[in-house]
Amino acid sequence: MVFVKRKLDRNPQTLGEKLRALRRGQAVSLEMMEKETQIQLRYIEALERGRYEDLPEPIYTRNFIRSYVRALKSDEGYFLELYEEECGVCDLVTPMQTPRQRIKKIKFLVSNKLLKFVWLFIIAILIFGYLSWQIKEIVGPPEIILFSPVDSSVTSEAKVVVEGYVDNEATVYVNGTQVVVDEQNIFNSTIDLDKGLNIIRVEAERRYSKKALIERRIVFDIQK
Repeated sequence: MVFVKRKLDRNPQTLGEKLRALRRGQAVSLEMMEKETQIQLRYIEALERGRYEDLPEPIYTRNFIRSYVRALKSDEGYFLELYEEECGVCDLVTPMQTPRQRIKKIKFLVSNKLLKFVWLFIIAILIFGYLSWQIKEIVGPPEIILFSPVDSSVTSEAKVVVEGYVDNEATVYVNGTQVVVDEQNIFNSTIDLDKGLNIIRVEAERRYSKKALIERRIVFDIQK
């Protein structure tokens, strides 16, 4: 390869400007540099124009500078020092990543953010569901299971036993009168019947909850 020296560009300041001035001073075209150094033309142009964000990681960029300067038979150390001054010595500088690396990082960040959003959404749904269930438990009416009497039954007895099960911490009323609930949540009460149709109302409620109501219709027929 034959080089012809000519006057350098006037007052080059940056690494890229000095590299370009060195190349032009020896009448070497970009295409000739690409062929001589085996560095892709786009990287040579990026290096000369100081577009470090378009270059690969610093470890590769330093090798580009060495090959570039060797091809022009100049001082490698001097240009490498200029590069370190402009770009620092860290090999993991984000702007120095290749476009492919930046795209991968962006994809990773997007995927990571999406995954976090999905997890936050799931957690929010679970919290909302739990709170809804708690609110329903608080304001919803307690469950009453009535063992006796049987609805629409006829009896000749003047008294009937009302017995059943109710949810924990519920207060039970039979025909408006509060009855005792034992440790097993069982309640019972004996009711005097009037002749004919009797309607027995069993109500249960917790603090802040709605009332639960069960009715039983009992016919007292003394002639049965």
